[in-house]
Amino acid sequence: MTTIKEVAERAQVSIATVSYVLNGTGSVSPGKRRAVLDAAAALNYRPSYRGRALQSQRSMTLGLVLPANTKRVAEPSFGELLAGLTDGAAGRGYHILLAPSTADQPEAGMYSQLFRSGRVDGVIILDTTVDDPRIDVARDEQIPYICAGRPSDHSPFVAIDGQAGMLEAMAHLIVRGHERIGLLQPPLEQTLAVDQDAGYREALAESGLSFDPLLIVEGGQTEAEGYAATEELLALPEPPTAIVAGTSALAFGALHAIHDQRRSVGTDIALISFEDTPAAAHTAPPLTAIHQPLHAWGKALAEGLIDLIVHHASSETILSPQLIVRRSCGE
Repeated sequence: MTTIKEVAERAQVSIATVSYVLNGTGSVSPGKRRAVLDAAAALNYRPSYRGRALQSQRSMTLGLVLPANTKRVAEPSFGELLAGLTDGAAGRGYHILLAPSTADQPEAGMYSQLFRSGRVDGVIILDTTVDDPRIDVARDEQIPYICAGRPSDHSPFVAIDGQAGMLEAMAHLIVRGHERIGLLQPPLEQTLAVDQDAGYREALAESGLSFDPLLIVEGGQTEAEGYAATEELLALPEPPTAIVAGTSALAFGALHAIHDQRRSVGTDIALISFEDTPAAAHTAPPLTAIHQPLHAWGKALAEGLIDLIVHHASSETILSPQLIVRRSCGE
């Protein structure tokens, strides 16, 4: 079995430097850090995380509590986010613990239970909401935490720039001559939905287009709700010529509603999904979508939380989404 001393000798650094790099502690130059990681990979070195946990009195585990009665785990986007979390944690010697909440054991209470029991060193707060009560619990219990989404206070977070993504989606439609653009909005308690709303309004203002509140429908979170919201938009005396859906579920619901009304997506009405999934590339027509860097998001969340645990370093990180042009806007 390879030892830490052998890694140090190959990298031509001290044992302490190897320890700093692998533990994510101390200050190490980029060159030495690269040398240590390369040496560890070449020698197939696997540090003893059990020993490290005993020495540091840490569990070397990050907690992610899942809301009760949710289909979140089955979504492709969650799988990609979780893969990023796992990779980010593993790179620093940590693991991810998934803990489903129940009606009897609410999500906020699970954070407290996991931390007090010593099973986790910190928690990721998923799908951050405005005035999120989970943040209050984490603060009161002095639990290290990071938010997946931009919170309304100064909590540490990693978020997708929903406002910039919506501006890009709207610009793609406006340049094609669309002036009445519908928005299928997720619940506004979600901070990403708030950012999307801000981007929608900003895009209209910048283009000199009038804001019509009838063109915004809070579509909920399911495909069925997206279907119903689209029917509501298409029933307007002056219906939209384009729709932006805040999630993939809402977009798929919109797609079915438009088809069922014997209208053509991309010809009669343009459609953009704010969430890109593998299925979006295989619909008829393939959906133009805002791609969110979910793996990078998860990785940054894990690394940000570990930095908070180890270095007490709080971070605020915003990741840029990207418009993926397909054929649902007549491209």
